[in-house]
Amino acid sequence: MIWQLAGILGVHPGSFTLRELYEMAQSRQKQDWQHTSNLMALLANLLTFNRSHTFKAADFDPFAQSQTSSVIPLNTEDAMALLKRTFVSSRKETQ
Repeated sequence: MIWQLAGILGVHPGSFTLRELYEMAQSRQKQDWQHTSNLMALLANLLTFNRSHTFKAADFDPFAQSQTSSVIPLNTEDAMALLKRTFVSSRKETQ
């Protein structure tokens, strides 16, 4: 694992602890994703004909903290009803 982290960073691992290499690799990956997600948002905004929604870099960045969750919590009864509507056939079986 030490050599893998050093490979991501492009450094010799001799003078670094595993924790230091891990933190540096995480920061490197976050920075790389910030760069990539900015380019992806730019391309998506340029190539989208629907101008009512503009993309942000955070829409493509797996490290970005989501401000709002798109998941709506359901109580047990609502969840079971949704599962039943989805997976149980609505037609009656004839015997």
